[in-house]
Amino acid sequence: MLVKDIEFQSAQHVIDEIRNMNVKGGSPFGRAAAWAYKLICEQEDLNTFEKLKERFDGVSDEMIALKPTMATIFNTKDLVYTYLDRYSREPAEELKKKISGLCGRIIAHSEQSVEKLGVYGCNLIQDQDTVMMHSYSSTLMSIFTHAAEQGKKFRVICTESRPLRESRLAAKVLQSYDIAVTYITDASIWEFMPSADLIIMGADSIACDGSVANKMGTAMVSQLAQSCKCPVYIASELYKLDGRTRYGYKIQLERRTEKEIISKDDFESLNGIEIINQFFDITPANQITGFITEEGVISPQMVDICWTKVQEKLL
Repeated sequence: MLVKDIEFQSAQHVIDEIRNMNVKGGSPFGRAAAWAYKLICEQEDLNTFEKLKERFDGVSDEMIALKPTMATIFNTKDLVYTYLDRYSREPAEELKKKISGLCGRIIAHSEQSVEKLGVYGCNLIQDQDTVMMHSYSSTLMSIFTHAAEQGKKFRVICTESRPLRESRLAAKVLQSYDIAVTYITDASIWEFMPSADLIIMGADSIACDGSVANKMGTAMVSQLAQSCKCPVYIASELYKLDGRTRYGYKIQLERRTEKEIISKDDFESLNGIEIINQFFDITPANQITGFITEEGVISPQMVDICWTKVQEKLL
């Protein structure tokens, strides 16, 4: 029961599904962004460079405003705009064909990368291991399902990942592969961590220094793992590296609506009470044992170097 990408019908459909939180995980967000640009090129009657760029500007702004932490959305935009500049003098129809082709390569590369890292990552899991995970990640599902298909018997501790409890989806996927699951509250992580042989979590963005932005609680898990001497691996395709961090850019950590963590009847009044729904945090590189990527299991210091290969391959 692996979760398949949404079959997008238009660029607006992409925006709507992102807004409604139906796109889940950093890799699917990057592919969704590629679909938005691709469908604009294939469906919309934009017969000049100026009209095409104006349309791209609007869609780009919407996607980034909705999910500012997702490096994959920005990277897709960056590659598309590289093509806009490179082929700006070509007829609009030729330009659209080139950008559509680029977006097709981005989508295919992402899918292949998640598949490859699943093969590499499952080698870290041994028979009878217990693995702790946090939040939902398509890359984690790739690793766990590959391990199950190899006949390995292991258990996964799923933290619920409040407030939206994305790990419910992970538990359903694992259940469908007959993988043993222990589903726990975020507050009980410390109680269960000593039973874990390793921790594998995903990433929504990676900074050039090897630090990781991911669902709130990831940094807490990695910090607690130091005390338990439990190895922490981040499963991520290299496309999640935010190259802007090389020049001092700070990854924006999304905060979401307070309605996700309180109900209207929880308080008689909110006077004097500040409600913060912090959705992402930063895990420092020195708390990460290694990255599970399409290039293999690499150190945090290698991520930035490997990203250059990805750019060259796609362009």
